[in-house]
Amino acid sequence: MEYLKEIYQDFKVVPVKKFMTFLFFLTCCLGYVVMALFPYFSSQIIQYATDLNKLAYTYTFYLGISYVAYEVIWYLNYYIYSFLQTYYSDTIHKKIFHKIYSSSRKITKSIDQGKILSLVGDDIPCFCYLIDSITVYLSTIIMILVTLVLVFKAHFLFGLIIVISLVIYFIFMKKNMDLFSKYYIEQKKHNDITNSVYVEELNALKEIKTLPIKEKLFKKLKTKLNRYSKAYFKKRTYFVRYENTSTIIPGYTKVILYLILLVFMINFHASIALVILIIGYYDQLTESLTDLVSSYRGIREYHISVKRVNEILNYEDDLGNMFGKFRNDFIYGSIVFKHVSYQYNSKDVFDNVSFEIKPNTLNVIIGPSGSGKTTLFDLLLRFYPVSSGKIFLDGVNIYEYSDSIYASNITLVKQNPFIYNMSIRDNLRLVNGSKKRQEEVIGEVGLHDFIMSLPKRYSTVLTQNASNISGGQKQLLSIARSLLTDAEILLMDDITASLDPKTTNRIIDLLVKSKEDHTILVITNREDLIRRADQIIYMNDGQVKCFRSFKELKDNGEIESGVLL
Repeated sequence: MEYLKEIYQDFKVVPVKKFMTFLFFLTCCLGYVVMALFPYFSSQIIQYATDLNKLAYTYTFYLGISYVAYEVIWYLNYYIYSFLQTYYSDTIHKKIFHKIYSSSRKITKSIDQGKILSLVGDDIPCFCYLIDSITVYLSTIIMILVTLVLVFKAHFLFGLIIVISLVIYFIFMKKNMDLFSKYYIEQKKHNDITNSVYVEELNALKEIKTLPIKEKLFKKLKTKLNRYSKAYFKKRTYFVRYENTSTIIPGYTKVILYLILLVFMINFHASIALVILIIGYYDQLTESLTDLVSSYRGIREYHISVKRVNEILNYEDDLGNMFGKFRNDFIYGSIVFKHVSYQYNSKDVFDNVSFEIKPNTLNVIIGPSGSGKTTLFDLLLRFYPVSSGKIFLDGVNIYEYSDSIYASNITLVKQNPFIYNMSIRDNLRLVNGSKKRQEEVIGEVGLHDFIMSLPKRYSTVLTQNASNISGGQKQLLSIARSLLTDAEILLMDDITASLDPKTTNRIIDLLVKSKEDHTILVITNREDLIRRADQIIYMNDGQVKCFRSFKELKDNGEIESGVLL
């Protein structure tokens, strides 16, 4: 009963298409019922043909019609299955995408990336596979019960022999499938871990090529593969037992049935029609029980996969219920930190910090490494909740804004930005569909001439993470992308690090111009950018000090402490 509750919970995350699921179950049942008629019609044909009765033609006609009906019913069943598979796949992909998007960055630490990769590739289709297995399981039970009634009606003794054989067969199969499921879970777990090793290799490829660690990393991979193989072989052992027993037990039972039927024909003058009926129904019952055990195995196997998907869909972190529903989209860009504290790994990054950023200003953030500059951006982006205190945007607590409104009004340009594997035009179209506006902004950042020099110009496809253009060009493209958004607040993390002096001056001028429409925060150590800021935010030892000018900063003695180094 507990297991049935778990399966019921599997489908609470994704809305079930009740009508289509009912049709799927109905067609499956009808298909098995029609199949149950085949041995009966066959035996009637033989019986009436033996007596030279013309009813043999009638039952031949019935058999032909039943075959046609069988094919039509299963064709409809497969069509419904295709519909359900598409529905569940699309729905779950959408839910997982939004779950990852709306979660904090802690999701990458709480849920293994290798697990997410294997889950998306292997486990999502299992929602429909599970429905299919449950439908076959229930339909087959109905089929077996109906067939057993017909067998007992034909001959009680043969019905009893068949029941005993089927019970022994099912008990043995169920035990093997339980052990199969146990090691299948282990295999899945080790497969996730193996995937994670490849994720690490891709993310750290430069380090691997420049450090003598290749052999040790491969040794680590081999250890994971050995654990996977061990679980796989144990799982396979019980699967082989299942496959072999599925022929041995029914095979010997069929031999016994033939022997008893021969005795009945020789000594009790049993008809050939009875032989055909009993053997035909026994073949159907063994095939049905094989389907029953296979569907039971499928339920156990696919339930594991569906449970893994639900772990992602049900994932909740410290931001899960924090975002509100405030939908005011008229943002001016006033930011206030009020007595904000934040700890990371038991260390104070912010300690009772209060400061204000006014709308339409250029603000630079400086401070020694590890002082919390990037964390400031993370808090503004609502990646993490503050430990205490509040952050306000236009006088409203940032956590009260709805996710869509807040995300559309604040954007980040990273030092190492991510560019999508698509054309330059499509990368820009993600945030703004106007070609005219796209090319205006590309011109403002100084990238238009370069793009026009490419053979395919704006249709040039960028490889994964734009590895076919320079780091500086990738940086300019990401700046242009941020300016194309409707965001009122622009966060820029050391964006001039990869740029030459001439391009840097162009970008500084652009930032000064852009503050007319945006509130801009820039992490930087460039003195030429600091000099042109409306406010300088100096961070160190969990504290924040604000200066209105470079001169004020210098007079305060912060330059001598190595802030800009």
